[in-house]
Amino acid sequence: MSNELSKEQRPLFWAVLSVSTITILSSTAVSPALAGIKAAFPDLADSTIQLVLLIPPLCIIPACFLCGPMAERFGRKRVLLFGIALYLLGGLGAGLMPTFSLMLAARGLLGVGCGFITPMAQALIGPHFKGSLRERMLGYSASASYMMGIVASFTVSWLAAVNWRLSFCIYLVALVVLALNILYLPGDLPPGKTASGALPMVPEAAPAGGEAIRPRPERLSPNWRAMLVILAMGLVNVAFYIFSVSIALFMAQEGIGGESSSGGVVAVFMLSGFFVGLVTARIRESAGPYTNAVAALMMGGGYLVLALGTSVPVLCLGAAGVGGSYSIFYSGIFLQILHLSRTPRENTRLVTYATAALFLGQFVSVALMQTAETLTGFSGYRFRFAFLAAMLGSAAAGVIVYALYRKRARTDAQ
Repeated sequence: MSNELSKEQRPLFWAVLSVSTITILSSTAVSPALAGIKAAFPDLADSTIQLVLLIPPLCIIPACFLCGPMAERFGRKRVLLFGIALYLLGGLGAGLMPTFSLMLAARGLLGVGCGFITPMAQALIGPHFKGSLRERMLGYSASASYMMGIVASFTVSWLAAVNWRLSFCIYLVALVVLALNILYLPGDLPPGKTASGALPMVPEAAPAGGEAIRPRPERLSPNWRAMLVILAMGLVNVAFYIFSVSIALFMAQEGIGGESSSGGVVAVFMLSGFFVGLVTARIRESAGPYTNAVAALMMGGGYLVLALGTSVPVLCLGAAGVGGSYSIFYSGIFLQILHLSRTPRENTRLVTYATAALFLGQFVSVALMQTAETLTGFSGYRFRFAFLAAMLGSAAAGVIVYALYRKRARTDAQ
């Protein structure tokens, strides 16, 4: 494919991009309904209610590692469609379950489905889009997720105000994604003719009087730089996800706004991420080596505003900082993985690891905040927001110092 889309390629463009729209819904979509779920199960602690959002990431992680082998055996398209089917069953089923335990089981099934879908959202970009269009697609992917998050936050907020069970109807959007990919996503090519390119192989040699030696995969040393980037993905998601699991319960506890106000704050959070995602390439161009510092300061500043905020407009301002920063982090991390990958197959593996780190960060986020509370002797949502603001500010300072050190080293070398 060229760097620009032809009329014939547009259906494929929308089919691939649609996959990104449902990945964000796996957990954060129903966060505005947490207060209603808490009211329906008043005997459960806040940390137990938050499992509604934390169980899917836990189940996504092992499914991510199964996704690659299953895609090699059955093909990307079949695995993707199977994942969307599980996603629909678990997403809709959670709203129908009579007990909290069965609701969590359905959320687990949703997580397994999302574990097959999420790596595909990135893996399908490489084979079908080339050059600058492929790099732009990474930004479009993040923006598409946020756009669906915006729609979902308003929709779920309205549905939850009627009945919290209705909030799970948001997962019906996966039917559209399923239809688009059935119709427009090409089937996988036969082995040896993959559009994404094969792993470099040792050339066949046919010894005299014998059969040709089977090709062997090239052995690569550990990619430690890529592993550090993946670790950064996990840590960023620890900070990012605290917003989703906390905002509705925080606002209810503090008496800020009405029942649907948290949905509005989540919508601003998503809207900021969408718009920043569209201009991330320009931000990276302008900030250069300080891009991650800009993102860390945005997220840290957002959490500081949340820690001090006492009204809906102020919380919206903080939400905008957190949401916008993640678009910069997300596209930057996957772009770095793309550049650090030495072969197409290694890229697929590293994307899988990064996806697993993303959801592992989500799953352990609350536990790490509880650990911070235990170690410091402070507690509460405001403390958590302030703690994250301090950590992100420190990270930004570290990035700036390292960038200045590298700049000085290059100057001295010249």
